[in-house]
Amino acid sequence: MTSRRIFKWCLVGAALIIGGVALYFLALYLAASTALGATARAMWIAYCAQLVLLAAVLLYAAAHPRRISRQVVGVLALMPTLSTVMLFWFAASRAGGLLLGVAAALMLVAALTWPIGAADDEAPIASQALRFPGGPRAP
Repeated sequence: MTSRRIFKWCLVGAALIIGGVALYFLALYLAASTALGATARAMWIAYCAQLVLLAAVLLYAAAHPRRISRQVVGVLALMPTLSTVMLFWFAASRAGGLLLGVAAALMLVAALTWPIGAADDEAPIASQALRFPGGPRAP
């Protein structure tokens, strides 16, 4: 399997896991919303929205690797990593924490196997002018 396929499947897998955890936490919210205060409900919904947005960014990065950098994915991997630590430490949520830890590991593997020519494969003409002083060369 090529590194491009590993990269893509790691990002798609991480996005699916994070989206699934968001749905899991949303289902838990619906079951426990009457026992929570207004602030706790707002934070819970905001965390679910954060997970959904992170999953969307990962799917975008898998589809268009030249539009986002590997450093961004590496930094975004800190979000589920810190969530895993917090869930294990404070909430004792084993299922959600474990899945977010797996998603963070997949994101780091994707950042390490980022396609080398992703930025150069379909570079716009304007950026080719920077590589070739005098303008892009005719084929």
